[in-house]
Amino acid sequence: MGCQSVLAKKLSIQSSKITLWCVGLLVSGLLVCFWFNTVGKVPQSSYELAKTVRYSFLVSNGTGEFIENAHVSVFAPVKKNSYQLIERITANQSFDTKIDQSGNQSLLFQIKGLAPHASQIISITAKLRLASRPQFFGVKAEVFLQPEANIEVDSPEIMALAGKLSGDVKKIASWIYRNITDTGYMAEDRGARYAITRKKGDCTEFASAFVGLARASNVPARMIGGFTADDSGRLRAENYHNWAEYKRGEAWSIADPQNNIIDSGYGSYIAFYNFDKYSRLENSQRFLSYDHRLSVQML
Repeated sequence: MGCQSVLAKKLSIQSSKITLWCVGLLVSGLLVCFWFNTVGKVPQSSYELAKTVRYSFLVSNGTGEFIENAHVSVFAPVKKNSYQLIERITANQSFDTKIDQSGNQSLLFQIKGLAPHASQIISITAKLRLASRPQFFGVKAEVFLQPEANIEVDSPEIMALAGKLSGDVKKIASWIYRNITDTGYMAEDRGARYAITRKKGDCTEFASAFVGLARASNVPARMIGGFTADDSGRLRAENYHNWAEYKRGEAWSIADPQNNIIDSGYGSYIAFYNFDKYSRLENSQRFLSYDHRLSVQML
């Protein structure tokens, strides 16, 4: 074989290798693009239900002295979760906003020049969007598997019942609904173990029982405080409610065992407070703080 024929053959082999390499590179690139656009893509959230809620407080000077400066801090709806997105919050007085590590949002009002036994009204308006189904919302789940105050995950009673219910959230919610008696409002939080062993409580105990049983079944869960409202309008103290969320996939679903609701009711629940071991309130019904010289009443 002549030198030119050998050289031509070598060039042909090298050309084939380059072609195969280019094809392989192209296929790899297409696979990467496919992964980012399907498997690896964060789903686009859709909060399609618009709602406007209003709530207000009567702030009174409970002393016979002139109050030059005092504070009132109230919670606002949670800025974002799997089924809620706040668009705007306004009030009839200026305020500062604070968000804690648990995603809870507080509005801090400065009350100035309040005469003895005089009163002021703080009115707040929140424009929000709600989702008709839970949306992708990434939150580290490890903390929501652990015991905390009133969520006695490691108690023998909770662990035994969780085992009987096989870790099925629908069975957990159904057992709570059928077996725990609603006592109406209880001033003191009693917790999950109390609810399960005494089989009674208010919305706080129903929610705590669900969270305790879910965590004992290795399902991340937490209690939520807020209000239920089917339509836009005024929120009142009697609308306050505690329910639960549990993690399913990359979203958090609603569980309200007191009302026999599991993964439904979206559009009616407005979250004001995420409970966890870092943020748990002294009592779950209290979502405001204020100067001891004042008295504050939700209207």
